[in-house]
Amino acid sequence: MKTTTAYWPIAIPSTNALNRLNAKLRRGFSQLWQGLQSRLDVSDEPKVWPSQHRTIAPPTWNGYDPVTGQSIYEVSEVELRTWLEELHYRDQQVAYERQQQLRLLWNA
Repeated sequence: MKTTTAYWPIAIPSTNALNRLNAKLRRGFSQLWQGLQSRLDVSDEPKVWPSQHRTIAPPTWNGYDPVTGQSIYEVSEVELRTWLEELHYRDQQVAYERQQQLRLLWNA
């Protein structure tokens, strides 16, 4: 008995599709690694690092605040500065409110 073998065309992804997938995987692993590093660091200071995009003309930035747990990803320098300033003023307001509470407790 003679058997025949049929060969089906195999879909091979294009180079562009592979490059996009590779870039997404690198970005995902980079964000995961940065997240792990920032959580292992015991400092209360916000962490800031550049994104790993080589193709984007203006660089984008990432940030993490260990006090609030807030994160920001792939934003411009102006957006990052605004976020950091908002964190700073929010932290000052929280510190002031805590100070007032302690004064009330101390004087009570």
